[in-house]
Amino acid sequence: MLKYLDRLVETVVGALVALTTIAVCLNVFFRYVLGSGLVWADEVPGFLLVWIAFLGAYIAARDQGHIAFDMLVEAFPPLLKRIVQVVGETAVIGFFVLLGIKSWQMIDRVGGRSIETLPIAQGVFMSVLPIASTLMVIALSVRLFQRWRNS
Repeated sequence: MLKYLDRLVETVVGALVALTTIAVCLNVFFRYVLGSGLVWADEVPGFLLVWIAFLGAYIAARDQGHIAFDMLVEAFPPLLKRIVQVVGETAVIGFFVLLGIKSWQMIDRVGGRSIETLPIAQGVFMSVLPIASTLMVIALSVRLFQRWRNS
């Protein structure tokens, strides 16, 4: 199940990178060849890059690719090291749960408004926050469970 989810997220990120590239190239063509840029081609790629960043953060968390300063923790005795790791990962999970809840509240309040350049609701672009938060909670919970099982 998680491998399917990982493949889906990686596919979505790849598609978003392609869409962003196409939008930017189209805007360059329209602006410099045809003399008039596309109105939406500045705003939409920015929103797509936010999606790429948040989904990419999930991929990095899943692969333990985030930068960590763990030199001090590595010097701890094994039991204290495990406790610090579990407390730290639990705190991060709590942060993403809170981010997910608050982002849903934000989408509920302002998500129905259109973006400036296209008749697309802001909620479409904001929805990456609860989606990525949920993905991060899943990735970190799996890692926490594996850490617990291996100890």
